[in-house]
Order: sequence, then C-alpha cells, then structure tokens
Amino acid sequence: MTNAAYFPQLSQTDVSGELETTYEDIRQTLRVPWVAFGCRVLATFPGFLPLAWRRTADAFITRYVEQAADELRERSLLGAQPLPNLKRLLNEAGFGESEIQKVRRVLNAFNYGNPKYLLLITAWSECLQMRPVGGGEVSAEFRASVPQGLPPGMDRLLPLVDASTASTEVQALLKRVADIHFHHGPASDFQALANWPKVLKIATDDVLAPVVRQELYDAKSRELVTRAREMVRGLPGTAGVPRSELMSSLTPTEMAGLTGVLFMYQRFIADITISVVHITECLDGPEAASKSAFPV
Repeated sequence: MTNAAYFPQLSQTDVSGELETTYEDIRQTLRVPWVAFGCRVLATFPGFLPLAWRRTADAFITRYVEQAADELRERSLLGAQPLPNLKRLLNEAGFGESEIQKVRRVLNAFNYGNPKYLLLITAWSECLQMRPVGGGEVSAEFRASVPQGLPPGMDRLLPLVDASTASTEVQALLKRVADIHFHHGPASDFQALANWPKVLKIATDDVLAPVVRQELYDAKSRELVTRAREMVRGLPGTAGVPRSELMSSLTPTEMAGLTGVLFMYQRFIADITISVVHITECLDGPEAASKSAFPV
C-alpha cells in the first residue's frame, strides 16, 4: 500500500509476491538491511522495479561494485573545518558508550550501502535515457562475485520510523532534516536515527545544518553524481531498462514520472551519502567515515 500523506511508495512491510521477492533480493545482493527510499518509490510504477532489478542483479554482486562504492565513500568526505565533536555532544545529551555504539552501527550500515544505491539509481537513470551502461573491460578479479547477505557484524533490521505516524516532535525533526537538504522527505537513514530523537536533533542542528547546501557540499554532490555516471559505464554486465522498452507498457505520464523520480533520487542519494559520511566523521574521524566497516 502507498502512504500518500508522506510520499507515494511501497514500504518494506507492505509488499507481497513479486515485489516482496525483488525487495529481498535487492537487500541480499547489495548486502544491506534496507530497501532504499528511491526503490520503494520506483515500485509504484507498474512492473518497472522487478524488471530493472532482474537486468541488474548480476552486475551488482561483483567486486567491481564494492570497489566503486569504496571510492565514492572516500570521495564523500567534505573536509569542512572545524568539525563538531559529535561524541562529546552525545555524551552531554546523556548517551553512554553502549548507546553511542548502537548509533555507530546504524551509521556504518548506511555508509556501506548508500554508495551502492547511488550507483544503482545512477545506472537505472542513465539506462532509461539510453546512455551507455555496462560492458566495461573489467578484470577477472573485479568480475568475481561477493557473498550475498548481510556482512558479519551488520544488524539484520534497521527499524525506520514512519514520518506520518510518529510523534509530533519526531515529525518535526524529520521535516527539518528533509528541509535543510531541500528534499521532499526524510531519507531512510534519518528515519532510522529517529529511533533516538535527541541523536537526530543533534546530528541535524549541530552537524548537518552548518554544511548542507553550502557551496562545498553542493560541489561534492555534483562530483559524486559525475563519478557515479562514469563508473556505471564500466559495470561488468547490464543494469536497468532503456526507455524504448517501456514505451508500450507505461503511459506518457508514467514515463515522465519515472524519468523525474530517477533524476531526483540520483541527486537525493548523493546528498545522503555525503551527509551520513559527515555525521560519521564528526563521531569517529575521517578515516572511519571514509572506509567501509564491512570490507569484503
């Protein structure tokens, strides 16, 4: 079912049949515990998500994608100074080390998966526009598959706070973090952090608000999108569905909507990749933020 009061999407708990299978395969193949907001919105377009994913899965279980995601994560560091000391701010708000470790595990999971979702949405957007995707000359090492399923140490489920049913306080926090990004709704990352409203408030007000949508931030977002476009051309396999194949199954209005959603989420996930890396940098430093906590 869709939640029109929030933003039209098919949530992870409301799908069945082919979509449920697709959602699970996305999680298993990308080795993450959530299906991205963008994918959940794309699922509202009849038949698109299962078809696009079938054309994509083999390329995204490769070491090429792991290596590409590692590079995008490293590129996401803003280098902004001075950095707020997020650990100190959380301590002052009453959070001990065990609770901070829970927050850290959530950040690590999103930092691992966000660059992969940036590559995925970019590949689908480029393919829809009938620009080259896949077919790169990739070494046997990078064509090799990585294990499916969550990496050791990653939590199986990240509960996402529903912005439409949350408390008034949490709704306001989720709206604020979306608004400072100029986004239409809060990313899954912030819905997960909303399990700790104080954490989300501190991350929004003290860590993100000073940098988001500033010149350095927007330049970094453009850099990530540009590099992701280059990377998907080298994928060791196909990814996505070209516009020509969808003309008979989607109305012109649906085609326009699909084009807009892919374009929007390509930039949305680039922003979120930078923002969560920045939060992690303020918590644990640049090296921890720019490296995968779950190397293959």
